[in-house]
Amino acid sequence: MPDRSSVVISLSDCVAQYDAHLLKIRGLSKSTRNLHRHVVHMLLCSSFPTGDIAWSTFCFGDVVQFVTTEFQRLTSRATQRVWLMVLRSFLRYLAAHEHIPGGWDAALPSIANRQHVQLPRGLTQQQVDALWTASEGTKPRDLRNRALFLLFLRLGLRTEEVASLVPGDIDWSAGNLKVRSTKTARVRTLPLALDVGEALVAYLRSLHRRPVRLFDPTRKPPIPEQRYEVYVRNCIYYLFQRAGIRDRGPHSLRHTLATEMVGKGATFKAVSDVLGHKSITTTLIYAKLDLEALKQVALPWPGGAR
Repeated sequence: MPDRSSVVISLSDCVAQYDAHLLKIRGLSKSTRNLHRHVVHMLLCSSFPTGDIAWSTFCFGDVVQFVTTEFQRLTSRATQRVWLMVLRSFLRYLAAHEHIPGGWDAALPSIANRQHVQLPRGLTQQQVDALWTASEGTKPRDLRNRALFLLFLRLGLRTEEVASLVPGDIDWSAGNLKVRSTKTARVRTLPLALDVGEALVAYLRSLHRRPVRLFDPTRKPPIPEQRYEVYVRNCIYYLFQRAGIRDRGPHSLRHTLATEMVGKGATFKAVSDVLGHKSITTTLIYAKLDLEALKQVALPWPGGAR
């Protein structure tokens, strides 16, 4: 290993170089990289208050002290697991560049993973019915809300996926919808259920102009990118309020679809494909079933071959 005392870099440059590594080498999404930058920036600020990094003075005890202090503030086990994942990634990166000895990542403590103990909270049939009723009507706002509601419920889309939809993503002749996810940096094509298609047609016909996105905020351009997602989220929360549902949001519709698919016998692979999970491990939270089910051949999704 080269002389660590000779390696000095500014804190901002170090974070920028690590971010470039996450993007170019690991291909992580912007939101995931934002999390990595946040945790790494806090670690380095704790270890190098002046902002100048000298790796020769950096020791494993600095990492331990940082974790101990932060975990007194962050009591959620899920958050602690995420932060430890980020720290292990950064320590492996530093070791690969010979700034620190190897093995520090393996020395960090582990947090028991209890994500499969309880299923994510979906909606009851009564709550789904209440949302359906709340989205009834012929006004443009009602037609918009019905289209949004069915996109979330029937296709299990994420809020950012709905916000990024453009008219060209709909293939009316083939009856499918192209979905882009910034979270997983993947594109998937889903069949457009009849009721979803009909709701989209009714909504689009109510508009006075062709939208840039399927769901354009009601304000004059230019529209910041994040405003589209905020607009979609606010529309759905408004619908939930009208339905008298105070403690749930759009993601509960995604959970509802996944739970229904598993309950009807769909394999984890099929559910994973529909939801766009990057890893099938994520899909396992939706059922406490025999892991032998993972060996089954994925069921075909209605509308075409997978």
